[in-house]
Amino acid sequence: MMHTLTGKRVLITQAEDFMGPALCEVFAQQGAEVIANTEALAPADAAARVVREAGPIDVLVANLAFHAPTTTAAEVGEDEWRAAFAALVDPLPRLVGAAAPSMVARRAGKILVIGSASALRGMKRASTYSAARGAQEDALFAAYLCSDAANCFVGQVFPVCGGWVAR
Repeated sequence: MMHTLTGKRVLITQAEDFMGPALCEVFAQQGAEVIANTEALAPADAAARVVREAGPIDVLVANLAFHAPTTTAAEVGEDEWRAAFAALVDPLPRLVGAAAPSMVARRAGKILVIGSASALRGMKRASTYSAARGAQEDALFAAYLCSDAANCFVGQVFPVCGGWVAR
């Protein structure tokens, strides 16, 4: 296996959840110095603190995790909706806001969001989860539009049966 990330520092959020363990393993196999953070990112100050404590990074992998509730759209309550968005959507602009300035200043850096195919096709009994993953994708698109001029990359990948889809 080639070590294409040798010398790169990669911060992976919620490294014990969702795709975190596999991401840590693959990035390390590619030679990256992996900073595996395990904090919950819902508190408003968490993202800035996590990025600051990681030190200089070349890549931010926003692996935001939340156990998908099994409620239909008609059954969703305010608490469920807010919890999903607090875990999957609210941390995203905070992470981008904390990591992007140094990347823009260096004119180099990558921000990768691990998403879900549920944003594309929905899930009958996980409407809140699907909606939050869709909101992630839209928020990321807005960040992407601002990243090209700074020679930075902002993108999203999500697992699907038998592989990955990248946007």
